[in-house]
Amino acid sequence: MSDAGLDAVEGGMRFAQARATVLADDVANARTPGFVAHDVRPSGDEGPASPFAAVLQEVQAQGPASVLEFAMGAQARNAVTYRALADQEHAMLRELRTVAEEERR
Repeated sequence: MSDAGLDAVEGGMRFAQARATVLADDVANARTPGFVAHDVRPSGDEGPASPFAAVLQEVQAQGPASVLEFAMGAQARNAVTYRALADQEHAMLRELRTVAEEERR
Protein backbone atom coordinates (compact mmCIF):
# COMPACT_ATOMS: atom_id res chain seq x y z
CA MET A 1 0.00 0.00 0.00
CA SER A 2 1.33 3.41 -0.84
CA ASP A 3 0.74 6.94 0.30
CA ALA A 4 -0.88 7.49 -3.10
CA GLY A 5 -3.67 5.10 -2.13
CA LEU A 6 -4.41 6.97 1.08
CA ASP A 7 -4.11 10.30 -0.74
CA ALA A 8 -6.64 9.14 -3.34
CA VAL A 9 -9.15 8.01 -0.71
CA GLU A 10 -8.72 11.23 1.26
CA GLY A 11 -9.09 13.28 -1.93
CA GLY A 12 -12.34 11.49 -2.67
CA MET A 13 -13.54 12.22 0.86
CA ARG A 14 -12.68 15.91 0.50
CA PHE A 15 -14.58 16.02 -2.79
CA ALA A 16 -17.63 14.36 -1.18
CA GLN A 17 -17.43 16.83 1.70
CA ALA A 18 -17.35 19.79 -0.71
CA ARG A 19 -20.28 18.33 -2.63
CA ALA A 20 -22.26 17.88 0.59
CA THR A 21 -21.75 21.57 1.38
CA VAL A 22 -23.05 22.66 -2.03
CA LEU A 23 -26.04 20.31 -1.84
CA ALA A 24 -26.91 21.50 1.68
CA ASP A 25 -26.90 25.05 0.32
CA ASP A 26 -29.30 23.93 -2.42
CA VAL A 27 -31.70 22.48 0.17
CA ALA A 28 -31.49 25.55 2.38
CA ASN A 29 -32.20 27.97 -0.47
CA ALA A 30 -34.59 25.93 -2.63
CA ARG A 31 -37.57 28.17 -1.82
CA THR A 32 -35.71 31.44 -2.33
CA PRO A 33 -37.14 33.25 -5.38
CA GLY A 34 -34.73 33.15 -8.29
CA PHE A 35 -32.40 30.64 -6.64
CA VAL A 36 -30.37 28.51 -9.03
CA ALA A 37 -29.27 25.15 -7.64
CA HIS A 38 -25.69 23.96 -8.09
CA ASP A 39 -23.75 20.74 -7.86
CA VAL A 40 -20.09 19.89 -8.19
CA ARG A 41 -18.48 17.37 -10.48
CA PRO A 42 -14.90 16.22 -10.85
CA SER A 43 -12.99 18.55 -13.15
CA GLY A 44 -11.59 15.69 -15.19
CA ASP A 45 -8.06 16.89 -14.46
CA GLU A 46 -5.92 13.78 -14.32
CA GLY A 47 -2.96 15.57 -12.75
CA PRO A 48 -1.51 14.11 -9.55
CA ALA A 49 -2.00 17.35 -7.64
CA SER A 50 -5.76 17.49 -8.07
CA PRO A 51 -7.44 14.28 -9.23
CA PHE A 52 -10.58 15.31 -7.32
CA ALA A 53 -10.68 18.99 -8.24
CA ALA A 54 -14.29 20.15 -8.30
CA VAL A 55 -16.12 22.22 -10.89
CA LEU A 56 -19.31 24.02 -9.86
CA GLN A 57 -22.19 23.64 -12.30
CA GLU A 58 -25.82 24.71 -12.42
CA VAL A 59 -28.50 22.07 -11.97
CA GLN A 60 -31.39 21.94 -14.41
CA ALA A 61 -34.15 21.75 -11.79
CA GLN A 62 -37.28 23.87 -12.07
CA GLY A 63 -39.06 24.99 -8.93
CA PRO A 64 -38.47 24.40 -5.23
CA ALA A 65 -39.84 20.83 -5.17
CA SER A 66 -37.62 19.80 -8.06
CA VAL A 67 -34.54 21.36 -6.45
CA LEU A 68 -35.30 19.66 -3.14
CA GLU A 69 -35.86 16.31 -4.83
CA PHE A 70 -32.59 16.60 -6.74
CA ALA A 71 -30.56 17.78 -3.75
CA MET A 72 -31.89 15.18 -1.31
CA GLY A 73 -31.28 12.33 -3.76
CA ALA A 74 -27.80 13.58 -4.59
CA GLN A 75 -27.05 14.06 -0.89
CA ALA A 76 -28.06 10.45 -0.16
CA ARG A 77 -25.82 9.10 -2.94
CA ASN A 78 -23.00 11.36 -1.80
CA ALA A 79 -23.33 10.11 1.79
CA VAL A 80 -23.05 6.50 0.61
CA THR A 81 -19.92 7.39 -1.35
CA TYR A 82 -18.38 9.20 1.61
CA ARG A 83 -19.12 6.28 3.93
CA ALA A 84 -17.57 3.79 1.49
CA LEU A 85 -14.43 5.92 1.25
CA ALA A 86 -14.25 6.28 5.04
CA ASP A 87 -14.57 2.50 5.43
CA GLN A 88 -11.83 2.02 2.83
CA GLU A 89 -9.51 4.41 4.64
CA HIS A 90 -10.23 2.68 7.93
CA ALA A 91 -9.33 -0.70 6.39
CA MET A 92 -6.12 0.71 4.91
CA LEU A 93 -5.05 2.23 8.22
CA ARG A 94 -5.88 -1.00 10.05
CA GLU A 95 -3.69 -2.88 7.56
CA LEU A 96 -0.82 -0.44 8.15
CA ARG A 97 -1.18 -0.87 11.91
CA THR A 98 -1.08 -4.67 11.55
CA VAL A 99 2.07 -4.49 9.44
CA ALA A 100 3.71 -2.12 11.93
CA GLU A 101 2.84 -4.41 14.84
CA GLU A 102 4.27 -7.42 13.00
CA GLU A 103 7.50 -5.52 12.32
CA ARG A 104 7.95 -4.83 16.04
CA ARG A 105 7.88 -8.54 16.89
